[in-house]
Amino acid sequence: GIHTVGTKNLFDHFRKARRLEKMEWISRRASRRSITSLDSGSPCHSQSTSNESTQLIPTASTEFQQPEVGEEEWTDALRDMILEKKINILLAFFPFAFLAYYLEWGPDAVFWFNFITMIPLASLLGDFTEELAAHTNQAIGGLINATFGNAVEVVVAIQALLANEIRVVQASMIGSIFSNLLLVLGCCFFFGGIEHKEQSFNSTAATANISLLALGSMALILPTPFAEYYDIEEERVLTISRVAALFLMFMYLQLMIFQIKTHAFLFADEGEEVAVVPFWVAMVGLLVVTVIIAIMSDFLVDSIDGFCESSGVSKTFIGLIILPIVGNAVEHITAVSVAMKNKMDLAMGVAIGSCVQISLFVIPLIVIIGWATNKNMTLNFPHFEIILFIMSVIIVSICLSNPKGNWLEGSLLMTTYFMIAVGFWYEKVVDF
Repeated sequence: GIHTVGTKNLFDHFRKARRLEKMEWISRRASRRSITSLDSGSPCHSQSTSNESTQLIPTASTEFQQPEVGEEEWTDALRDMILEKKINILLAFFPFAFLAYYLEWGPDAVFWFNFITMIPLASLLGDFTEELAAHTNQAIGGLINATFGNAVEVVVAIQALLANEIRVVQASMIGSIFSNLLLVLGCCFFFGGIEHKEQSFNSTAATANISLLALGSMALILPTPFAEYYDIEEERVLTISRVAALFLMFMYLQLMIFQIKTHAFLFADEGEEVAVVPFWVAMVGLLVVTVIIAIMSDFLVDSIDGFCESSGVSKTFIGLIILPIVGNAVEHITAVSVAMKNKMDLAMGVAIGSCVQISLFVIPLIVIIGWATNKNMTLNFPHFEIILFIMSVIIVSICLSNPKGNWLEGSLLMTTYFMIAVGFWYEKVVDF
């Protein structure tokens, strides 16, 4: 399947990586339940619980079995889902995010409190998405993962678009690609290379993802240097951007049909996903977290102007470097953790696959939403950003040409990202 399309399912790698975390989490829960049963002094109950735990823990020779989720079990699972992840300790800032906005503590406080709180909310959104997908078949589950995989970036971009912060929208989109392509992938190579001298990966799949990114770069070249060279009017540039966005969406739709419908057998997943909470709990949790993220992203976008004035940081730097952290923090941690376990194909699928999804789905989606809401969202990015984007794709493709990685390649990619960050700090772009 990899040689047929050159890549695994775009959202399959992230699902598998999160499954590894869930396996460890189920194992810890089963161990605690077993210990509790032993403490209760009932050998029969202890033995039955131990057997139940053994059935729930997947091994190399067994597949996931969908357990029957009782009320006590899913409430414990929901509590552990929120409390066990270390990153969720940042939810302590949740009330301060609302207080800072409604009590008018100033744009700096509003920006940072909402920024910090949205990081664990993005993690919870991913957890509920995985739980909801686990209750469906592979096709529907894949669509759910594809739809909500970059939900945070989409919500923040829509809020900024409706507030006419076009520069912030453009910067956050291309900044997410830089973050995943250079920083996240670089950290995977670096920290994985420290744990293991040399790591192997599927270069064919990686090359295919890079080729899809190159397709996305074509959409950025058409309305920018092309338009300037031929002195095309702004209205024509807008038309070119919208047509290019439709082509990218059409390409993404074809890719989804290929992976989910016509050639689903090439992407058949091993085993069944384990759902630890009921369907309705996953659905309600997904909707509630999405609404909260939408509200907090509105607070965040509303504070950008004041934050820029008080701190002296440009909107470009906020969009390119700071905002991508919100949506990519969880993916960053997940990718690095699986890379340190010597699962580089999964790590690279998370990092590069997210770039492809942003390039072929999120960016054109925002352009089309701008079209529907009468906002002049174009693909006319500053030349400086397009050049760095293309150069980044070339550097990564050179690093991935050899199907073996080490910590030095990771350091190279991270250094590239930090150099770009310095350049964006001083970039001065005229607002639209």
